[in-house]
Amino acid sequence: MVLKVTTRLVTVDVVARDRHGNAVRDLSADDFQVFEQGTSRKAEQQIASFRLVDRSLAKTPDVDRALRVPAGVFTNLVTTSRLSAPPTILLVDGLNTDASTQLQSRQKMIQLLGSAPSDVPMAVFLMGRRLYLLQSFTTDANLLREAAQRAMSSEATNLLVKDPRDDTFSNTSLMDEMGGSPGQNDIPGGAPGPSPSGGAGSGGGTPGGAASALMAMKAALMQRWEKEQYAESVDIRVKMTLDALRTIARHVSGYPGRKNLIWISSAFPLAIMPDQSATLAAKFTGTRNYASEISAVASALTDAQIAVYPVDPRGIETEQQFAATSAGRVSNPFSEGATLNRESGLRFSDQQSMHDLAEQTGGQVCLNNNDLSKCIRRAIDDGSSYYELTYYPTDKNWRGEFRRLSVKTRRSGVQLSHREGYFARSSDATISAGEAKDTDNRVMQAACSDFLSATSILMSAKAVPADQPGQAKYFIAVDPNALSFSSPEGGSRTLRLELGACMFNAHGAPLQYFRQGVDQKFSEAEYQTTISTGITHTFSLVPKPETARVRLLVCDTATGMVGSVDVPYSSETSSAPVVQAEAKSDSPAEPPLSSPSIAETKPSTPPAAPHVIKFHDKEGRTGVLQWDTQRISYSGDLSPNASARGMFDSLWSKSFACQDGRLLSLADRKTPAQQPLHFKSEDHGADVYLDDAAGVRFSGDLLIDPSVKPLFEALRSLYQCKTPGADSVSSKR
Repeated sequence: MVLKVTTRLVTVDVVARDRHGNAVRDLSADDFQVFEQGTSRKAEQQIASFRLVDRSLAKTPDVDRALRVPAGVFTNLVTTSRLSAPPTILLVDGLNTDASTQLQSRQKMIQLLGSAPSDVPMAVFLMGRRLYLLQSFTTDANLLREAAQRAMSSEATNLLVKDPRDDTFSNTSLMDEMGGSPGQNDIPGGAPGPSPSGGAGSGGGTPGGAASALMAMKAALMQRWEKEQYAESVDIRVKMTLDALRTIARHVSGYPGRKNLIWISSAFPLAIMPDQSATLAAKFTGTRNYASEISAVASALTDAQIAVYPVDPRGIETEQQFAATSAGRVSNPFSEGATLNRESGLRFSDQQSMHDLAEQTGGQVCLNNNDLSKCIRRAIDDGSSYYELTYYPTDKNWRGEFRRLSVKTRRSGVQLSHREGYFARSSDATISAGEAKDTDNRVMQAACSDFLSATSILMSAKAVPADQPGQAKYFIAVDPNALSFSSPEGGSRTLRLELGACMFNAHGAPLQYFRQGVDQKFSEAEYQTTISTGITHTFSLVPKPETARVRLLVCDTATGMVGSVDVPYSSETSSAPVVQAEAKSDSPAEPPLSSPSIAETKPSTPPAAPHVIKFHDKEGRTGVLQWDTQRISYSGDLSPNASARGMFDSLWSKSFACQDGRLLSLADRKTPAQQPLHFKSEDHGADVYLDDAAGVRFSGDLLIDPSVKPLFEALRSLYQCKTPGADSVSSKR
């Protein structure tokens, strides 16, 4: 069972099987019961929707169709329509798998791809020091075989480091051997036992005893240092692995329904436990616990409806102590027991991390099994027949707590697979300072580190004329259905987003990162309109000269969900500022958008309809700037000064600031804000010049209505860094 929590509607994917492991396909909604338990008592939930997703019942798979978008528009919208089978992701992990096992796992992958059902879309990833996409989703057997061959030849360097206590050539072991004696205890570098001659270990302050004590102290320090080095190497491995899983989750989230992730890996330890054989001072050196990090990644995978099936390619193992490669001298026979205990504990910890990730995402783990094809076939079968249930939790108070789920069926003999629960977090008010910092890291990683775009939030973007030479400006449209709006408070709803942009050179190396927080408030009418029409923003930045590509990103801070799109960059897209507002027919409710104080409408079909920009203040007053093919005018009960402030903030306040009476770029404190402003409507337009000390100048064939002149005069004062007596405008977008 896999959940998806993006709003208060919870989606649950349930796999049902009989006693023989066969899929049960004839259950109805009445056969299921869903229970949820958070901080309160366990309560039954009412199922809102129910459907069976089954590959065997699908008539014919839909053919992928090329998404037709206007020229210059780029989108992360998934073009794969409804599939006959859930997509399956094959992740070959070279980072956490030793070289001898990597060859075996890649050979098993080739066997799997050769025997996979022809109608199951599969994607192949290889994880080394970075994540490689060898093949995107396809059912073409030839392409999958080619991906498998590339996996066999591609470099995927593992970062496995042996525990220094088990490495006979580590400094700790060598010093242990140098300072040891026949009766030495199980502590490397520990005090030797008493010798027959009463010398070195018998105390007494003899020179030999002092030397042994010094050697023991050096060995203890060396042991602590090597244990920390080992723990830090595991930290790096864990971070790289979890970052790769997050990247995959962000990339496939936009694919509808359940996805399977088959992770062929030796994994990493859930924790590095205290060394019980060490002295008290060194016992807790290098200890780690990665349970919280694994839970966070499991939550991201769950949001993307990905069930993880970890597969250990090592199959059935023997203790390394008895392997031929480990044969040789044993300086301390008493340490054999400690070595076996450590190996057993490490294997348990590795497997436990696999178990946790599988259980928390609704998958299953395959361990101690030499038949990997059977394990992988089970994963594909689970995703080929499942029930999708949705419900609205009866507990409306979402405080970020973990809610445990149980799904039962009234039919006997049916076994259900489901995960333990989910974290109920609905608003930014539940985010701690540490989580806020994590949001910043998440946005930067998705923008600059992920080599794949994110599809959790669907969006599109296009370059528009910039405000000044050398600047780039983008118009961004966002699908509101994946966003988390707050509950109505005081007649309005709040939405908190993070906009980000990262520039890349022609070789794909990140050059510069920008981030901008956006808080928006919507009246109930504006909210309803926004849900049906979407949200738009503009984003301006100054790219570096070697920029070849810009990734634009939107992150919902309440849920952490991310959408991103890559846009090729060309310096030719920069030009003088154009006031962007698409054609819009008169309608009573229009969506708020853009900067913290300017609201811009969505495009409508009639091309000759007027262009409209709305401004709002905290008291609910509204100003409307409107132009068509004949004139520019202003109306509403909001003062022109206040609307001018909102327009100024939208056009320049994020990139420019007043210095010595001039509006200059924040980037270099030299470049002035570009103008005039261009107002266009079909083949007609007007230019508004704000740099004349005598007043605003106009040119073009549009009539300047007297109602709009006070607004432009107030805007000229702001542009020239004068202080008008204007009312302030809040972000009412």
